[in-house]
Formats: sequence, structure tokens, C-alpha cells
Amino acid sequence: LGSGKESFEHFRLDLYPAEYDPKLGASPRKLMQYVYNNALHYARTFTLESGSILMIGATGLGKTFLSACIARTVADRGYSVLYSTAMQLFSDFETAKFARSTESADASRKYFTCDLLIIDDLGTELTTEFVRSAFYQIVNTRLMTNKKTIISTNLSPAELSRRYGANILSRIEGAYRILPFFGDDIRKQKK
Repeated sequence: LGSGKESFEHFRLDLYPAEYDPKLGASPRKLMQYVYNNALHYARTFTLESGSILMIGATGLGKTFLSACIARTVADRGYSVLYSTAMQLFSDFETAKFARSTESADASRKYFTCDLLIIDDLGTELTTEFVRSAFYQIVNTRLMTNKKTIISTNLSPAELSRRYGANILSRIEGAYRILPFFGDDIRKQKK
């Protein structure tokens, strides 16, 4: 799970532009302060009644980092947390689909049973009919069983709809808090 440096104390708001952006109606830093506060509050007060979150925004804005911060804090509080990239998750579903053994079939069960599932980098996988179906199954089943999910993606809502279907976007928009990330690619700034 990341490099081990992912804690809320290491999140650097100073890497986000402080200048007012007329397109956003605020500075990226101010908007990211809101996202950070939401993520921190979510992690520190997480219960089985908490909601789910969709983190959207361009590459390198801190979605993976904040997801890892939430994962660590929620796990430290005694909840079962599963952190997975979208590629790994769909690979596990593929394995389970063609599995002959029960332990391979169990590869996908963990995605339904954990208290908090974090799917990082949705949209980086090759989106096939199988992936669309597995993604719908995860989102829908976790909603029906009242299990919480955090999804991070570089895709816009319109791209999510095109790639995974309008029905899945409708489910997510209806049940998830959407946290949009703003700013310039932090990885490039740190170099």
C-alpha cells in the first residue's frame, strides 16, 4: 500500500496554486483544502454507515495519496480495508471466473466483504464487456449490502458513462460523494 509516507500530515496543500482561477471560482488550493478536509473527516469518523466517495481529476493531483491516507486511518481504527488498483481487481475477477479451485474463486470474494474497498485508477484497465459487468457487479452489490467504496479515476463523469454505461454512472452519482481534484500535476512539480 504505497510507500508508507501516505499520512494526512504529509499531504502538501502548498503544491496547489493559491491564485484565484475564474474558471473554478476559487483557487485550486482552496478547493483542495475542501477535498482534504472531507477525506480527513471521512477517515477519522468512518463507520459502517459512512458513505462512498468518487475522486475525480487529472493525473498527479493526489487522488492515490489521499486514498492511501484514508485506507491507513480507517484500517488503524479496526475496519477491514482492501486497497486495489482497478487492473488488479479486474485481474482477480478474471482469475475467479476461470478458476477450477475454491481458493481462486475466493480471489474476488474479498472485494464484496471488506468494510471499505478502495479502487484506485479506474479507467487504466482495458475496458471489456467482462470488466463492465464486473464493475457493475461490485458497485451494485456493495451498495445493496451497504458496504462502502472509494473509487479514484482520471475520467470525467461523461467518460465514465461512455466507458462503463449510464446505469453505473447513475448509481455512483446517486450514492457517492464526488470529490473533484484540481491543480497541476504534483509529480512534475516535485522533480
